[in-house]
Amino acid sequence: MKFTSLTMRNWRPFHGTHRIDFSTDPDKPVTLVLGPNGAGKTALLNAFTWALYGQFTDGFEGPESLVNFEALKGDATAEAFVELELEHEENKFRVRRATDARRQSNGDYDLTVTKNGERAVEDDIYRILPKPLKDLFFFPAETFSTASVLQGDRPGEGASLDIGSAIRSLLAGDIYDHAVEDLRGAIASDALRPTQKYTDDTVEAARRAWEQAQAELNAAEERRDKLPSLLAQARDQAGKAKKEAEKYNPEEIKKWELEYNDLKDRVTGAEKAVQQANDLYVELARKAYLHFGHHASESAVRRLDIAEKAGLMPPRIHDSVLHQSLADGRCALCQVDFSDQARDRVEKLLEHVTEHAMAVLGLETRTQLRSHLEKTEREIAELRGQVGALALDLTVPGPPQDADMKMLQSVLRMCIDVADRMVVKARREFKEFTDAQDIPMPAQGNSPVDIAMLKQQFVDRLEQESRDIAANILKATEGERDKLADYTRKSSKSDGYKRKTAAIEILREVKDFFDAARKGLNHFGREDFQKAINDTYSDLIAKPFEIRVGEDFGISVGAPGRDEAMPLSQSEKVLLLIAFLGAIARLAPQYAEIARRNEQFQRTGDVATSKKVGFPVVLDSPTSPLDNEYEADVIKALPQLLPQIVIIVSAKSVEAWEEISEHIGSANIMELTSHKTSNRVVKWKGKDHIYSTQDDGVDPARTRMTLIG
Repeated sequence: MKFTSLTMRNWRPFHGTHRIDFSTDPDKPVTLVLGPNGAGKTALLNAFTWALYGQFTDGFEGPESLVNFEALKGDATAEAFVELELEHEENKFRVRRATDARRQSNGDYDLTVTKNGERAVEDDIYRILPKPLKDLFFFPAETFSTASVLQGDRPGEGASLDIGSAIRSLLAGDIYDHAVEDLRGAIASDALRPTQKYTDDTVEAARRAWEQAQAELNAAEERRDKLPSLLAQARDQAGKAKKEAEKYNPEEIKKWELEYNDLKDRVTGAEKAVQQANDLYVELARKAYLHFGHHASESAVRRLDIAEKAGLMPPRIHDSVLHQSLADGRCALCQVDFSDQARDRVEKLLEHVTEHAMAVLGLETRTQLRSHLEKTEREIAELRGQVGALALDLTVPGPPQDADMKMLQSVLRMCIDVADRMVVKARREFKEFTDAQDIPMPAQGNSPVDIAMLKQQFVDRLEQESRDIAANILKATEGERDKLADYTRKSSKSDGYKRKTAAIEILREVKDFFDAARKGLNHFGREDFQKAINDTYSDLIAKPFEIRVGEDFGISVGAPGRDEAMPLSQSEKVLLLIAFLGAIARLAPQYAEIARRNEQFQRTGDVATSKKVGFPVVLDSPTSPLDNEYEADVIKALPQLLPQIVIIVSAKSVEAWEEISEHIGSANIMELTSHKTSNRVVKWKGKDHIYSTQDDGVDPARTRMTLIG
């Protein structure tokens, strides 16, 4: 079976009609689709699953919004459809599923299936690609990181995919499942109950005891049948929870907290510096008078000092002595009479001698001025120190030791400018850090680590139940048989009871046969799968690994002839998962042919597979968990997987993909146009091709499919 083409119209980001023609050349098995983030790689993968099954891969967002938004702007009745064409056993099939804006929210659609141009039914497709294969043949990117098969170095680790169910589907084993269910219903039917006329308390008690035992056996068997699917689902959820919990690794949280607190402290420090600089500037403005008063006070003190040196303050002689001498005509001190010249000198001296009270006041004023100057000097020194400390914190040149108020003002202006820039930068870096974090803080009372532990504990309980279920069923079977034998023995007096108990015996034997058939399909299918995955893995990696598949299809990897498991590198784990998928894809055509011939029990268990025969798989970003070195190894191995493989990836490693260009039969680009993206081209085989285009007029994004090689 091979896909030949996929046509989409108004499907998610694909406005208008777009078509991909897949490579069907076994020598060029790869169809490569390159697409930027946001272009719709997951939407493309789900175009397959929706067309075939009306279903989506796990984690697909917005399944109620399938019609392209831009198409709806132009036409509220716009329709979206996906049409997949495929070939199988020389027959050509076409599957077309369509919906519109009105019906999409309810999951309504139109489905058209044709076979060789004539109408066919959905089951014709499901016989080729049964629904349980959806999660195996169409594999999303996130599953490459969470599928528990990647833990291949753990002995007994089960798969997060229900492989047993997939194998039974390929082998048409669902008929055995249905037969067992129908036979259980027949055994418990009213037709095999006694008539209301017949009453025998002993027989009635035996019948009720058997029915109770039968109900317990049915419950145990039904639980056994559901366990593989429940376990696969639980492992898948546990794997995702573990992946989520890894974001909350204590060391990572500690590292995150340190950087978070550092950036937050920078914001706080910058804001504090701005506030401090502004406060100092206000304080400087308030004390501007000191600048002017300081010089005035210094000048007054200097003048008073000069007066003191000139003998004017305090005066050498009291003015009252001079007044008395002039009144008496002679010196009051020496009693010598004044001459005219002496009188003139005394009068002139009196003119220059300050009054005593004023002289005392001058001395007091000078003392006060000197005290004021000292206080002013201390305040200016304190401001100078505060400005200097702030300038040092902000790496701004500080004020000199004798800086006056004007100089301090100039330095403060520089500090304010620097602090303002610092707070803008610190706030931006803090916001960028918090917005870009992949490691958010756990919600209070909802720790992802605790959730992961609980989910893993649930897996552990289911695994223990799976180990115990066979013994529980055996015990329940023995109990049911004993109760039925007792019921048969006690009811043997009535022919009607005999016929009914005999019918129950026959139906139970038939049910046991179909149950054994189901077990046989699982057992032989597991053997085939183990051989197929070993063959597939050896095609992908040249290492002597031996892969063992457990009864629950769990995977372990070891060296040939040795029991202990071997640790695998991340590249080897991804290859193991790809081999896991490839093994089923290689078995699929073999099993389909076995089921068509009704040779399930003649040929299963010894099926040989080959990379030349297999169903196609569609892989979304299979190398996303890898670094560049491992990615190159996986890319080189992929063409060896199957005769047809569709790979959807980003162009981050386009050079590595070009290394296998001889195996790529169809190369395509999902051209993204958006107001958020950037203008970018991708070089393929020496030519530039548009990869993304920035256009402010496009909202939301628009994607176009382009063939490039």
